[in-house]
Amino acid sequence: MPWLALDYQQRNIKEHLAEKFQLTTIPTLILIDADSAQIICRDARNQIQNKDKQGHFFPWKSNYFNIDIDESHKR
Repeated sequence: MPWLALDYQQRNIKEHLAEKFQLTTIPTLILIDADSAQIICRDARNQIQNKDKQGHFFPWKSNYFNIDIDESHKR
């Protein structure tokens, strides 16, 4: 699976994403639907590490978190 990454020099994009997704800790893992650009799960890291290590309930969908990504940041 291809993972996107930012160069360290792209701090403005990093700040925008951190604000948009209310990131307060690193590492953070958020699942985003590729078609709708909606957040599927805000706490995927916690799900993997603590709650559902075997992935039985993956993708841990939550209707509570429904935040769109700006059109300019879709790929």
